[in-house]
Amino acid sequence: MNLPVIIDIIIGLVFIYLTLSLLASEIQELIATVLQWRAEHLKKSIEMLISGDSKGTTDPLQFRRVTQLANLIYANPAIEDLNQGAKGLLPEGFRSITHRLGHFFLRMTGTKNVFGNKLSGPSYIPADSFAATLLDTLKIPSLLRSISKTRLERFKDLQLAQIQVIGEGLNLPQSTKPIIEQEFSWLTAEFNRVVADYKNDLGSLNNSLDRMSEKLGFYINDSQVYLPETELGGREFQRQMAFVKASFDSEYERAALRAQLQPSLSNLLNTVRKVRKTQDTVAEIMEEKEDSPIYHQIQETLEMMPESLKRSLYILAQRAETGGPDTQEQLQRFQKEVEIWFDQSMQRASGVYKRNARGVAILLGTTIALAANADSLNIINRLSKDSALRSTVNLYAKQLVEKNANTKLDNLTNLTKVQNQVDRALDSVAVPFGWSEPNRLETDAQGKLLLPALMVKLLGWILSGVAISMGASFWFEALSKIINIRNAGKKPPSTTDS
Repeated sequence: MNLPVIIDIIIGLVFIYLTLSLLASEIQELIATVLQWRAEHLKKSIEMLISGDSKGTTDPLQFRRVTQLANLIYANPAIEDLNQGAKGLLPEGFRSITHRLGHFFLRMTGTKNVFGNKLSGPSYIPADSFAATLLDTLKIPSLLRSISKTRLERFKDLQLAQIQVIGEGLNLPQSTKPIIEQEFSWLTAEFNRVVADYKNDLGSLNNSLDRMSEKLGFYINDSQVYLPETELGGREFQRQMAFVKASFDSEYERAALRAQLQPSLSNLLNTVRKVRKTQDTVAEIMEEKEDSPIYHQIQETLEMMPESLKRSLYILAQRAETGGPDTQEQLQRFQKEVEIWFDQSMQRASGVYKRNARGVAILLGTTIALAANADSLNIINRLSKDSALRSTVNLYAKQLVEKNANTKLDNLTNLTKVQNQVDRALDSVAVPFGWSEPNRLETDAQGKLLLPALMVKLLGWILSGVAISMGASFWFEALSKIINIRNAGKKPPSTTDS
């Protein structure tokens, strides 16, 4: 047997594997769609990410929190929108049928629906969508904002109390006191308005401090009109108010003030991580009573977060703080860290899914090999003996590669296109598999199966099953390379060779 014949046999064998792999790919894709393997695997992977363990948590309380948090993430509009299907009578009808089949399978096998009350979930979630949804679900941005608002309110009260003490300590004539008190009332109203605007998200913290500094400057200037600097009370007022104003205007004092008013992301998560009792947690963050809104916010966040997630987010928050003290920038970096954390986890989950899919592909490939009697050893034998069959299969293989030179079988559309071309080719080829007379099992004169022949047949089926499991994309690429190599042939001698 010369080399061209061997190459033709290999091309024919690869073409047969491609034919059966296309069928296996379509069946596996249909099963994956009906049973929602990708979406289900993604949901379970997210639950394992939250639980911090590849096997999930065994603590009933933590398990319940993991499940509830995952369901809340999936209920977020940003994630729900990823599960939107095509509109129209036909797509919606097909989707309804697949959901019913999947539900029937769950009932028959007693398997729990991982999507809770929903019929399905997205098969893919971008990292930025997951990170934003997780932070929004845990209400971390709003919690940080609420703490900052409360601290600014307390800072305002302390500043006004200090200014009031300074005013009351002055030895003022009776005619001047009402005027100074009126100025103080104006300053109080302006400080309250600045804080109210910040609480209503009408300005940043730095902008609010600038406004308070400006109002304080107006108050000092207006008050000094009635407190001449030559008098002892006027000089003392100017000296003490200069210290108060410096807490707003000094670059270093302003930095320290922002750090005091803006809660540290890692400190907040560390407190939530370490302290189990809600009242103790709130006491460490700030002195709040149980009827305060922020108390309920922290309590809700605590009850929502599993212990493993608290640890993971605390570590990510520490990384985010290395870039600077500004809370808003920290939050943006923190979201990026969560995105990286999610991506790395999904890469591992993708590897697990591929391994599981490969196991299913081997079982499916072996089943198809048995059902179609695709015996690799028999196929090789038929191709080696039947030159007409070998030439016909090679011709159609060559035509298939030429028509799809730039095609990659990485989506369902391309798979269907190649499958249709292969089906047309098979109509004109006496394929070397199936249960026709040339491919049947060998029997003795009494019609009984011969054990050695059956063992050889079994080996051929197993080889075909493993080959089919490699996938249509693998065999199509292999077929293209082999045909291109054969078409290139031997390099012709150069005219300059002696």
